[in-house]
Amino acid sequence: MTEVTEALVEAAFRGEPDAAAQLVTIYSDALDEPIAVTDWPGGLRSNGVDHVHYPFQLKWAGASQDNPFGQGRLTIANVDQRIEEACDAAQDPPRIDLAVVRVAEPDVLERALMDARVSATEGDETKATAVIQPRSFTEEPACAVSYTPATAPGQF
Repeated sequence: MTEVTEALVEAAFRGEPDAAAQLVTIYSDALDEPIAVTDWPGGLRSNGVDHVHYPFQLKWAGASQDNPFGQGRLTIANVDQRIEEACDAAQDPPRIDLAVVRVAEPDVLERALMDARVSATEGDETKATAVIQPRSFTEEPACAVSYTPATAPGQF
């Protein structure tokens, strides 16, 4: 597990409650460009991408026997219906990046979960909720192949 920067730890010990911001980027084949939002009032620019302020809530549930990687639920304001429409119109499951940055230095990702899969969505006029699952090692090309002594004799 990677550590956060010393600057974030120092800000936390100084009691700076607004030292960190969350960034969410949603990718979908139904979108011309990704949706980039933050919980920081006024928005943030991180690594050349403008993240606009949308109120959202992120909850993460731990791992279980049925779901060893855990899953999260992102509930985000959906006043223009763009988020839910993009998820519904997508051919492939939408992907999402989650990151925590220091507001003083938003180009440095303190923690990040990249390329997670949106497995389900639901919404109404005011909000959209997405179930997020991190990338599974079983989705990697090498793990998706079934190896047998006949197809890969050098591995057995």
